[in-house]
Formats: sequence, structure tokens, C-alpha cells
Amino acid sequence: MLSEVDAGPVAGPLVQGERDSVRGVTFPDDARSSLQPSPPGRLHARGPRPTLRERFRAFRIARVASPAFQRWAAGFPLTRRIAQRNTRALFDLCAGFTYSQVLFACVRLDLFHTLRPGPLPTAVLAERFRLAPERAERLLKAAASLDLIARLPDGRWALADLGAALIGNPSVAAMIEHHAMLYADLADPVALLRGEPGPTRLSGYWPYAMAAEPDAAEADAVAGYSRLMAASQALIAEDVLDAYSLASHACLMDVGGGEGAFVTAAAARHPGLRLMLFDLPAVAARAE
Repeated sequence: MLSEVDAGPVAGPLVQGERDSVRGVTFPDDARSSLQPSPPGRLHARGPRPTLRERFRAFRIARVASPAFQRWAAGFPLTRRIAQRNTRALFDLCAGFTYSQVLFACVRLDLFHTLRPGPLPTAVLAERFRLAPERAERLLKAAASLDLIARLPDGRWALADLGAALIGNPSVAAMIEHHAMLYADLADPVALLRGEPGPTRLSGYWPYAMAAEPDAAEADAVAGYSRLMAASQALIAEDVLDAYSLASHACLMDVGGGEGAFVTAAAARHPGLRLMLFDLPAVAARAE
């Protein structure tokens, strides 16, 4: 409700359809509607009145954001496990980049294949990777903290389950190697979101994607991305063929089939199936 205009009190509410003047200030008809008080219960001070769910969420957020409540929840038996779980999740968010960089270093150095024949001591691994022993030890301890490798009682390092699983999934290792460009692009994520750095390294990885004439792409321009996609097909090809049988079909065309990894897997399952592949000329040539 308007109570004062130009330091002068308003004698009464403005009435629709009239032109009122208060100390020389004239209000046109279309402005007076905004000066009328809102119907009770319809609007909140900052917009629509919050729902019960929204009010509960605001209450919950206020409690969780309170350091005093956090200390209480960490000590109270019924909330202690929830607080500990959330603490671990928050720590993982903070340390996530470190985890990915440790994994990347292990893949780049081929640590998992190096340990596949058997356990090795730090000195041997440091020499093989051309690292100072203390730095090799730091990387190995970090990898062990992620359950990629394990330290034996005699001090040697051996594969753990997660490291062994990566050996059996070379497509995952290929994706991890590919992430080097993503990490470089994410050095300043805010600048990236604002478009300030200009072309990214990843955009240069498949320059033909936004090209005016992608079918004119040279073989070198498509090689890296095509190899990566071929490697990643191992993640899904067998699952797709397990989920859907092609036994009743006579012909399969793989649109955007790259180097032919999927049609090759399909041919192994169904030798009588006629296979076709459609892609850019430079990419399709790699499947021949």
C-alpha cells in the first residue's frame, strides 16, 4: 500500500478510472493498478506464497548449513551415520579431480599392465617409469588409496580388483587417455562456460563435426576420434547384441558406424547377416 509520495501522505487509496494528483504527481490509470494492495493470502513478500514443501526445504537447508547443527548431527547417534556419509560424499566432490588425475597418471604410465605379470617393488617401477623413487612412491600410495593397486606385506605393489578390471576393459583406458584434452579445457571452467577461451581442445579433436563440408575431411582429421569410438564400442556392442537378436534380420546398416567395430561384432554373432556401414568418406575408409 502506498503511504507517501514525494514526502507527502496519501489521503486514501487510488481508485481505478480516476486521475489522482498528490503534490503535483499525477498517476495515470495504467499505473494505479500496481499500487493497489494485493488480496490477502495471495502473494508472499517476494512472490507467490511458498508451499509447505518449499518451506520445509528452506527449514532443512537452514539447519544443514548451520555449523552448530552439523556438530550436533555428527555426535547424535541417530544422525551420526548420515552425517558421516554426507561428509565422505562432500570430500569425494572436493577430491574428485585428484582421483581422476591419479587414474590418468596410472593409465598414461601403463601401471596396470606393468603389474599384470606380478608384484614389483617401488624402485623397479620408478626406474621403469623414469620417476624419482619418492615421487613414484607418492603415486603408488595414491593409487592404492583408490583400490587400484595394493601394497603387499613385503613392500611390493600388486594389482587390486579395480586395476585388474581396467586391464579387461581397454575401452575405458582409451576414454581416460582422451580425458587429457577435457582436463585442459576445464582448467578454468567458468571461463569455459562463458566461452572466453575460444575454441577448445576437444572441439579440435573432431574438427569435421562443425565443418561446412564435413565429407571433405582429411584422413588425419578423423583418425583420433575414430580410434576412440572404435575402442569404446567394446563397452556396448556385446550388450546390445545380447539385448536384441539379429537372427531374424537379413541386413544391418550401421549409420555413423566409424571403423566398423559394431558391425564386426554383429558379423561374429550372425555370419549370414548382410552388413552395411554409413559414415563420412574418410571415416568409412578406415573400416575397409
